Amino acid sequence: SNGHGSGDFASRGGDACDKYLTPDIIASILDGPTRPARKLSAQSCSVTTTDNGGSITITLNSATPQSFDAYQKYLVNPTPLAGVGDKAVQSMIGISSINGTNTGCDIDAGGAPGSLKLRGEALGQKLGAICNAIYADAK
Repeated sequence: SNGHGSGDFASRGGDACDKYLTPDIIASILDGPTRPARKLSAQSCSVTTTDNGGSITITLNSATPQSFDAYQKYLVNPTPLAGVGDKAVQSMIGISSINGTNTGCDIDAGGAPGSLKLRGEALGQKLGAICNAIYADAK
């Protein structure tokens, strides 16, 4: 650990798309040309296709294991996703994960039918690898 608190982790979210959504990763997930990454808030960023058909949104947070578990009831059909952080689920909109006691990484990917090149577990693993890279850099 670098001695920074959990708030510092969440505040990396706004710039995470620039850092972690490389052109090859974007091209493997979204079908079609994209606009430059946009910072949505201190905790969140997004990359959108030029036709607004598809998008990838990264949100970092300071979820606790308890709040992570409580959040499950708001997701549509959450299914466990192995190998991402300490615990992760995949739902209709993307993945939600937690690592340690207060760092969470959620990535939503979706949009119009056909906007995504990956689905199901392949999409979950691809999005999970992005969260894992973010967690690794935060240590």
